[in-house]
Amino acid sequence: MAPPPQPLAGVVRLAVASRALVLALSLLSRLLFRPYDTSASLHPPCLLSTAAAATDPAPSVSSLAVWDGVHFARAAECGYEYEQSFAFLPLLPASLVLLARSLFAPLVPLLGYRAVLVISGYVLNNVAFVAAAAYFYRLSVLILKNSSAAYRASVLFCFNPASVFYSSL
Repeated sequence: MAPPPQPLAGVVRLAVASRALVLALSLLSRLLFRPYDTSASLHPPCLLSTAAAATDPAPSVSSLAVWDGVHFARAAECGYEYEQSFAFLPLLPASLVLLARSLFAPLVPLLGYRAVLVISGYVLNNVAFVAAAAYFYRLSVLILKNSSAAYRASVLFCFNPASVFYSSL
């Protein structure tokens, strides 16, 4: 597979396409199969609950936070309530709050604050993945001294089986 004339732009396009494919497959699998991870349903109200945080009009969106994403979303929504919450450092929860209160603030009345935090996480992680793919290509060119091999390595990075973890919250 030869790299396109503008290989960095091609890598970015492939990274975006791979994220769209992963998101579509994730949503399709949620529709067809019962989720293996049930941590999304283990979300009690915040200890210092407010009316806005207590309601969740879009539980299907909120249920997309699984594994550690549940803890990051909870830290963003409720703060660090328990000692075990401190394992989830504050940069990602603070970024989720910033996105939810600025760019995605119009969605809060429609979907609820927790769902908007989850959407913010998905957007943030997917943008970070596309940037990582671009930088991976540039680093590969420097190390391998071969743009064709760097392009192939970037394609494998974008479409590897574990890439679902790069996109989820």
